[in-house]
Amino acid sequence: FGDGKDNELPLEAAGDYTREYGFLNFSDYTVGQSNPELSANHLNSIWYQPEEIFPASGEPEERQHAFWVPASKRYYALAKKLEGMELPACVNATTCLPRAPRVTRVSKGCSANVFLDNAEYRQFLRKQFGCTPVEMESAAVALVAHTQGVPFLTIRSLSDLAGGGSALGNEASTFLDIAAQNAVTV
Repeated sequence: FGDGKDNELPLEAAGDYTREYGFLNFSDYTVGQSNPELSANHLNSIWYQPEEIFPASGEPEERQHAFWVPASKRYYALAKKLEGMELPACVNATTCLPRAPRVTRVSKGCSANVFLDNAEYRQFLRKQFGCTPVEMESAAVALVAHTQGVPFLTIRSLSDLAGGGSALGNEASTFLDIAAQNAVTV
């Protein structure tokens, strides 16, 4: 990572953003071009950063940062009892998941501020951070619970495989209803 004003993330100098957890510059990945300089990838960059939090206990307005928020060990242990539950796999008589859904505990999940529909990027996140799944909503619940000192556990039901499902396109809209119902059942 180059340092300096021209290669700095917005507000990085103030300590609000960091490249400590990783940084991905899309222009470093121009694939299949005989002359990358003439056909450079002009997409933006992504960085991973801790969230700024202000816990409810302690000094008022005491700024802290959280990158990983631990789930309740007790709830995580209790969730083991949910493994093996039978869940429906079909939306209707003709549309079914390719394999039966199952309850699985994961030790790390990631939240992102973008909808992820790319298998390679999903695999990059798993390799870089050891997390699966990647979704968009649980971080908000985790951060609020963490700042209030309340134990939490997230139950998610996935409706697509982030670029790893059908070759025809994203399957989220097809399986959204059954995913929602399975989450309620669990």
